[in-house]
Amino acid sequence: MTEKNDVKQGSIEGEYLEGEETEGVEHQDSRLRFDCPHCGSHMWVRTSKTHLPIFRVLYLHCSNVFGCGFRTTADLSLKHVLAPSFRPNPKVDLPYSPWFKRHARLEKQGQMRLGIEDQTKKEPQHERRTH
Repeated sequence: MTEKNDVKQGSIEGEYLEGEETEGVEHQDSRLRFDCPHCGSHMWVRTSKTHLPIFRVLYLHCSNVFGCGFRTTADLSLKHVLAPSFRPNPKVDLPYSPWFKRHARLEKQGQMRLGIEDQTKKEPQHERRTH
């Protein structure tokens, strides 16, 4: 039996989880891809574990099992907010990216429009402009 936060093979590679809201939204699958540093074959994410919402340990193995056999772990973490969530989790406290801060400052000065209003993060609130 696996832990609640363990993920089976493939779920890191762009597959949608059961119950995930995808209706009416176009998605482009992204595939996290690592190549073996020894033989160049692609590596598979066999499993992953997490105890934090912004960090995950990946367990990888080389697809060239008999010719190479390399296995390793990798850390995957979230670093900066590029666009705030419409449904923020109060347990997640990520810093805003320098890009976001710069563009928020320009928007506040009236030089550009991000379209971000009523966010619950620590950044200044942006007023909705009407023309």
